[in-house]
Amino acid sequence: MTVLVTGGAGYIGSHMVWELLDAGESVVVLDRLSTGFEWAVAPEARLVVGDVADRELVGQIIRDNKVDAIIHFAGSIVVPESVADPLGYYENNTSKTRTLIETAVREGVPHFIFSSTAAVYGGAGLEPVREDAGLSPVSPYGLSKLMSEWMLRDAAKAHDIRYTALR
Repeated sequence: MTVLVTGGAGYIGSHMVWELLDAGESVVVLDRLSTGFEWAVAPEARLVVGDVADRELVGQIIRDNKVDAIIHFAGSIVVPESVADPLGYYENNTSKTRTLIETAVREGVPHFIFSSTAAVYGGAGLEPVREDAGLSPVSPYGLSKLMSEWMLRDAAKAHDIRYTALR
């Protein structure tokens, strides 16, 4: 299987790349390197420097590598920053994810894993949050991730794509 990992030069994404390679999968990393590092990408993975919102680039990666799944880690993650720059977060996390989903659907990628956040549940408590707890994000960061989950849900209902959201 060939997996496209967005944000694969970041901390979590690069660790996922190592796990996928250890499992025998072929991996392509797409990262802008705005917060990630080229040295963090396993040498066995193919690194493409670019943006998830670049439809032509992502489509070409999918076609050239016969991508079977996308694992989407790319995005902005700092809650206070999202409060100061909500539109930037909606652009980077929500709008760009929408473009990536659209490209995945257009190119026929059957599987999509989305790195969401526990921030979709709202304020942090001392107890673990159950997955079926109510969704009530209190920051633009949490809301941007929840909107992305909704887009994936709706795309899966309308198109031949299966998804999982990691919280």
